Amino acid sequence: MPDPIKIRATVKGDEGDVRVLLPHPMESGQRRDAAGQLVAAHFIVSVTLSLNGKPVIEGALGTAVSVNPLFAFQLSGVKAGDRLSVAWQDNKGQRGQAESSFVAA
Repeated sequence: MPDPIKIRATVKGDEGDVRVLLPHPMESGQRRDAAGQLVAAHFIVSVTLSLNGKPVIEGALGTAVSVNPLFAFQLSGVKAGDRLSVAWQDNKGQRGQAESSFVAA
């Protein structure tokens, strides 16, 4: 089982600050292992950030993103207790998802 997604969601006034760490190998398919064999491509292709069940950010990723990507977002109109969820899918069909609540900063 992969490492869990880490989410930090804080709110000050009605401005939310979100940081998301997505544990993933993010292999481009161009690196070689110690034996000289190509390491198969394995990378996140899509990420969705939802607030209280409604998508607010959708993004497409590719091979140029580093291992264990960290993303930061700012959202307006949020309050403590609002639910934030993050979901991703990679090029091999694997998926990850996590949920957290905004807390006062």
